[in-house]
Amino acid sequence: MKNNNKSKIAVIGFVVFVLAIYSGSYFYTKDNNQRLLSSPMLVMLIGSEIDVNTIFAELGAEERRNRMLSMYELGNVFYISQRQYDDGATDIEETYKDRIQSKEFAVANCYDYSEILRLTKAKVAKTKLRASWVFSACGIIE
Repeated sequence: MKNNNKSKIAVIGFVVFVLAIYSGSYFYTKDNNQRLLSSPMLVMLIGSEIDVNTIFAELGAEERRNRMLSMYELGNVFYISQRQYDDGATDIEETYKDRIQSKEFAVANCYDYSEILRLTKAKVAKTKLRASWVFSACGIIE
């Protein structure tokens, strides 16, 4: 009789464990997917790409991130999220043409940039890529 109760408790415990793991992974994946869908697909910088990259090369990673966030808040950086891109907003220049007017600007695709970063093997080149405005702009997540 005692052995039978131990078996039932073990089976119930195992089922509860499996359900807890499944539920946790489901909600983690759902949250992670939502985060990824709100991340940038296309980014646009208003201003000189060369000047910004020169400034960013001298900053640390956290300083670059903070600078990019402040540039975004000031309206110097714009992006189209994965979700907006999937919904048909594939031309960032057209979307923000009222902000561009006759100013100098640069546009980058975050997916293409991540592929270049992934394929780059030289440490110096990879460090230079990570110090660019595109790397910081593609990391903006609201």
